[in-house]
Amino acid sequence: MIGFLTDWSVKSHYVGVAKAVMKRINPSVDIIDITHEIEPFNVRMASHILLRASKDFPEGSIFVAVVDYGVGTSRKAICMRTKNEQYYVGPDNGIFTHVALEYGVKQVRELNNKKYHYASSYTFHGRDIFAPVAAHLSKGVPFEELGDVLPNFVVLPTKQAQIVNESIVGEVAYFDSFGNIQTNVPVELVERLHWQMDDTIVINDKFEASYVRTFGDVAKGQLLIHPDSSGFLEIAINQGSAAERIDLKQAQKITLRRKKS
Repeated sequence: MIGFLTDWSVKSHYVGVAKAVMKRINPSVDIIDITHEIEPFNVRMASHILLRASKDFPEGSIFVAVVDYGVGTSRKAICMRTKNEQYYVGPDNGIFTHVALEYGVKQVRELNNKKYHYASSYTFHGRDIFAPVAAHLSKGVPFEELGDVLPNFVVLPTKQAQIVNESIVGEVAYFDSFGNIQTNVPVELVERLHWQMDDTIVINDKFEASYVRTFGDVAKGQLLIHPDSSGFLEIAINQGSAAERIDLKQAQKITLRRKKS
């Protein structure tokens, strides 16, 4: 199974062409479109969404992740094998930061064995390197044949969420199309602090939100925090945009604390 993620958009023919190359090499492979609507060039957003999506894929899955503003430059093309036996194919620009932190890295290979490439354009490595390599892997080509071992890989600057003095300190992962603020705060931290449903949570000592299960648990227009389907905290507004109300930037630090009675 191949999971496919890009910033190309579904309006582009690039998605179809890359999938055609995968099918040409392995006609029986299942290709799952995770999304092709990553904000253009937003590697950090792609890295977080890739982690969230990967949790529902089985062991042995292969991921092609292409947000590649450096295509054709000296940046490397890589395949990362994680300790949970998944494979991540894409550019070495930090896009695999969060799966590496979550699962651990077994080995990284530079994709310099041209035997497993499809063509040699300067600007479409998604078709010419990443798609064919993933397809060959899905056919059983050994990971070790893809190229040379790469001792280091690019990691985005990021801070893992943690508990500090009864507060949770994390960061903004990305903003979704509804204006919800996705955070890197895992629900386990909330459980350690024993937050209860309907507690009032203070965001950055400025905004108050209700801690609830879902959007409809608060009135329309009210700010809320809830555990999302991927196991992280999400800041939202019922039928509104939290991103518009709270002026935050991607990767910005956020502090969440329960308001005392």
